Amino acid sequence: MHTFYRRYFVLTMIVLYVLVAGIQIYACVVTYVARQAALPQNFGNFERVRASLPASDPENPFTFVVVGDPRSTGTFEGLAEDINKARPDFVVILGDWVDGGSMDQHTYFKRESAEYNFACPVFFTPGNHDVDPEKYPLAAFEKDYGPRNFSFVYNDNIFIFITHLDSRFSNNESLEYLRSLDTRTLASYRNRFVFMHIPPWVSPDIKERHTADEKTFMQIFEKLKIDYAVAADFHGYNRTRLNGVEYIITGGGGSHLHESQGRQFHHALALTVGKDMVSERILPASAHFDFDDWAELNSIVHIGPFLFRHPVIILLANALFLFILFKNFKSIY
Repeated sequence: MHTFYRRYFVLTMIVLYVLVAGIQIYACVVTYVARQAALPQNFGNFERVRASLPASDPENPFTFVVVGDPRSTGTFEGLAEDINKARPDFVVILGDWVDGGSMDQHTYFKRESAEYNFACPVFFTPGNHDVDPEKYPLAAFEKDYGPRNFSFVYNDNIFIFITHLDSRFSNNESLEYLRSLDTRTLASYRNRFVFMHIPPWVSPDIKERHTADEKTFMQIFEKLKIDYAVAADFHGYNRTRLNGVEYIITGGGGSHLHESQGRQFHHALALTVGKDMVSERILPASAHFDFDDWAELNSIVHIGPFLFRHPVIILLANALFLFILFKNFKSIY
């Protein structure tokens, strides 16, 4: 009987080692492949991406989609299908598309981004989960995704992208960029849109989150006669009109929902802009967990990097485990 249990134990350990070895091999292969991946050519705030916008035609309406906080393992990938069905001229991701400001997190996103099948330009405003002062500073963001403060004109509308982050970062460059915009030039456009990640706290219906300079941003928006300030960070939906500015907060792209102030839902927003109108259509989505995405995320962000950082230790641990297994196996059989 004693020999039977020893055989059972050894066989269990063999199965366990095969599983662990398989995870190691999978993580190394997936991580290596992901590190060779690059963002699709239509992703980023670079001039070449802006130049690829469809031909401008002020006489006809056009649609663009905004989505915030899409970090998830499955939900946003499903939502991307509905975004594509909306046939947008461009997409804006309002920050927090990864779950931690590190190079490995962005490596995972680069690999995953090809699966969204976005054929139009995709622009970004960095969120507090996308950047980190040490692990992934704003300089790294600009290298991978392009400038963090910029604007472009499309069909007689101006779209302004700024960086508005928490106290770990300075927002002074964004404030200076806004102050550099000419009010008379802005007044000539049909609509003035601003995109950012953290919104000023404009409503008790959203999670309270203040920044030291939020009042300054709001004053500048009012001075520039901004029509729409579109932000995320609050994982849900809210629309508030304050001092002539329409604040649209849409952070339901895939992350956990903030429901302390009421029921929320996953979604993106499709905005259609015409000569004398701006209409909004909500693209709702259901929460969805994808095991393959979860396995790839953990492999690329956690397991693979650890294995690559400690190859000698991992090889010695594997060799020691195999040696112990061999000794026990030989003693039984």
